[in-house]
Amino acid sequence: MTKVFLKQKSVVRSTSSEQKSANRHVPKKISAQVKLLVLGLLTLVSATAISLWYFWSEPLLSPITATSHFQFLRETPRSRSKKIVYGFLPFWNLKDVVIQPELSQLSYFSLTIDGSGNLKTQDGGGTEPGYAKLQSEEFLDLSSSAREQNTAVELTLTQFNVDDAVAFLTSSKAQETLFKNLDALLLSYPINGINIDIELSGSYPANTKNNLTAFMKALRAHLDTTYSDVALSIDMYAGAAQGDSLWDVPALAPLVDHIIVMAYDFHQRSSPQAGPVAPLFGGTEFWDSDINQHLQAFLKIVPPSKILLGIPFYGYEWKTTSRNAQSHTFPKSGSTAKISRVKELLAQKDTLKVQEQWSEAALSPFLSYEEDGEIFVLYYENSRSISYKLDYVNQLDLGGVAIWALGYEGDSRELWDVISNKLELEYNSQEK
Repeated sequence: MTKVFLKQKSVVRSTSSEQKSANRHVPKKISAQVKLLVLGLLTLVSATAISLWYFWSEPLLSPITATSHFQFLRETPRSRSKKIVYGFLPFWNLKDVVIQPELSQLSYFSLTIDGSGNLKTQDGGGTEPGYAKLQSEEFLDLSSSAREQNTAVELTLTQFNVDDAVAFLTSSKAQETLFKNLDALLLSYPINGINIDIELSGSYPANTKNNLTAFMKALRAHLDTTYSDVALSIDMYAGAAQGDSLWDVPALAPLVDHIIVMAYDFHQRSSPQAGPVAPLFGGTEFWDSDINQHLQAFLKIVPPSKILLGIPFYGYEWKTTSRNAQSHTFPKSGSTAKISRVKELLAQKDTLKVQEQWSEAALSPFLSYEEDGEIFVLYYENSRSISYKLDYVNQLDLGGVAIWALGYEGDSRELWDVISNKLELEYNSQEK
């Protein structure tokens, strides 16, 4: 928002000595009229100032000054609250994860809910991988390491199939079945929290939104009645607070400890143009939307302390038609890029003609390279882009961040060091 300041200008008029002398003998009647005029003007100015103050909408704080083009603030803002660092641990990354001391919550991803409220154990004639890996030695060792450094262990429950989700959310019997299954899990594993990730693409019945809210209300009641310390969170798309979506954000906010805003995948593997995974800014000028735009909508209806900003520890690369920042991509050429992939390319900088670049619009790094006569563009996150996001979290005084996903950074401390330096952590193993 651009503020316009009105400056009063003094008008100096040259007068003769005769005029100055005459002014000292102005009749009292005229002098009284002048006083009334001045009083009226002061009253009008005061009323205008009060109206501006009353109706003024404070701009959303950002890590960018209003007087510069994407220039960092000179002083890093100090947040008023300690922050949570929530990390999703997908079953396919178990062997790549190092439990870092900054991590406050580790959430295993995931177990799948079927339409009857059971947790899927079979998939295509074999054991469902999320269910199988939960019982693996790798996960047991990681969860043990997490508990030793006072990191809470949580469980993400997913439902991405429309038919299963609709059947489950319309059936109180199916939900009771899930609660019984959850009780069995909580007795078997030292789980500190439940994270719900229900994402539906395509069409679904109009009452699905209300049914999801009713389910979350029932789940909250069940956890509060049965347990004293099991947290509940829910994942939402970045645009969930704008327009019509699966989530009734105002109704869900009081039911959960945290809302995880999945502020990534603005560009995906299937995107027709290359672009940033998680642009802080840029809006409709460069792409469909940005993080700042969506967070403004969330903060109108959700307390900042309940919001965890989802941040990516990954990138995407595509075969493209040029090295341009928003070059067109070839169909089905997109792939997920870990930090190790970026390092691999930079190690061959001369051979692959790698060009490192920076998007001022998104506040995100990207690179391009050539291989076998083909051009590729890769957007990713580094210490600088994550640093901007963390300052954004501090300025808005959000509850913290949620990382998708643990393991994509490998054994690198680059991103974790930024988290350690930028956030005042609520759970720090070194302080316990």
